[in-house]
Parts: sequence; structure tokens; C-alpha cells
Amino acid sequence: MAAPVAYALLAQRPVKTTRLYEQLPAAQTSSGVRYFAWTQNSVAHPRRNNAFLKRGAEARVKLNTVGHGYLGGIDAPLVVYQQVYRGQSNLKVYNADTHARSNPPAGVNTSDWEWEPSISGDWLLYGRQDNQSNTQWVYLRSLSSTTEVKLDEGLAFRQAGQVNGDYAVWTRCDGACDVVRREITAAAETVLPKPATTTYQYGAAVTSTGVVYVARSGRGCGSGGVKIVRYFGPSEPATGTVIASLGTGRDMWSAYARENSDGSVDVFYDRYGCTSNVGDIYRVRDP
Repeated sequence: MAAPVAYALLAQRPVKTTRLYEQLPAAQTSSGVRYFAWTQNSVAHPRRNNAFLKRGAEARVKLNTVGHGYLGGIDAPLVVYQQVYRGQSNLKVYNADTHARSNPPAGVNTSDWEWEPSISGDWLLYGRQDNQSNTQWVYLRSLSSTTEVKLDEGLAFRQAGQVNGDYAVWTRCDGACDVVRREITAAAETVLPKPATTTYQYGAAVTSTGVVYVARSGRGCGSGGVKIVRYFGPSEPATGTVIASLGTGRDMWSAYARENSDGSVDVFYDRYGCTSNVGDIYRVRDP
């Protein structure tokens, strides 16, 4: 007898699987138009990364005008990304309607390292690292006011995930790694519970209704067979439901949730080989 859909492992569909290193996907459908953005290198310059946007049938757009570009998130027609130039990392915003590039509100970009941004409505979620002490933060910043919330701080790894509607998620590593979900309006935070045998949860994505998708692994790249796990779905167990398995020797860095008009969710993620310099973008559709 077939397993119930909610507990069956979902098929992993290729999205970007060329000989280039592709990573940091983001996707959204707005007014029937699909937006997809990502980061990749090139054959000519394998150590240089650029951020790209593809909107519908339009030609792709290279987002960073100088240096390196790393994709962040989409709230159509806006796309937020990280631009690294001459050792300085800042966040930029691209408007797909006007083709204009701009800076986020004053105070977001500093002399420190701003990275991993995501955008939804009035909120910008991003990380910052102090260039001297290596202290890392995760911030949630209003785009229309000076309101800013420091979500996390530590000398160990902090990674901003996705902001979507009234929810934001990020990764906190202090020995082990955990994913935290914040309900923005209520200022309520939940550290996602995990099985006792799980060391790391990371690479979080979230829907506008608060459903969270994370990577789960043991210590080391690909350890224990990396899984994609869903939290806060209907009748979900406290420690989440495994919906996909990346297999032996594979891992992932980030994920991004796109909600579809039929109620399904496409979870995009960057899958890479632990012993090879190969990175591709895949997705699973959660019905």
C-alpha cells in the first residue's frame, strides 16, 4: 500500500543543472508571471559569481553591476541581492519594472559584511558580520520606517533565511545548529525541535502561513544522509516530517519557498556534492 502523500518522499526536480556552480535560488509568481533568480559562476571565471534574474519570457538580467553578486530574495517586482566589490559587501535592490537599482534604507549597509538578504512586504531580513570580531547578527528591518529588530547575535554562525509575510526564519549555530522561526507581529519565536540524534538543522525557508522547510544532517558535509524536513504543516509531528532525501555525499546551503495558486509549495534548494565542485538547483513540490 502506498504511503500517505504527506509522508511520502517527494521527487527532486532539476531546475539549474549545468556544468556551472549554481546556488542561492529564489522564486515567486506574481500576477501570473514567474520570477526566478539565482547565483552562478562561469566557465571563463569559475571563481567569480554573479546574481541573475529571469522574469517570464524576458531576457535574464545580471543584477550586480560590479564585483560578485549573490542572490537574496524576491517580492515582485523587487529583488534584493548582495554585491561584493573591493572587499566590501552590501545589499542592493533591483526593480524589475523600472530596471533601477537602489540601496536599502539608510543604516542597513555599513562597513561590515552584509549578506544573505530576503524581502517580503515591508520587511528586509539579512545577516551582518563584524569584520574585526567576527560577531554575526541577523536583523529584520522595515523598508518604510527606521524600525529594526535584532533577531540574533553570536560569535558562531548566524544565517538569515527567508522572510515571507508575517514570518521570518534563520539558522543559529552554537556547537549544534538550530532553525528559529519568528512570528513578526506577535514577536514570538520558536526553536524548531529536532530528534536527539540530529546535530544540524539549517538552510531554512518559510511560507506566508508559517510552514517551515529545513535541511537536517549529522556532523560533516552530507553526514547521515541530508534530509529536507517540513514543520508546522497540518497534523505535523513536533519534530517535523521528512519530505525528501538528498542521498549519500550531498548537502545543501539554502532553500526558498514559492507558494502556488493551487495551494502547493515549491521548495527550491541548492544541492552540491561533498567531494566534487558541483552545485545545482533543484526543487520539490509539496502538495
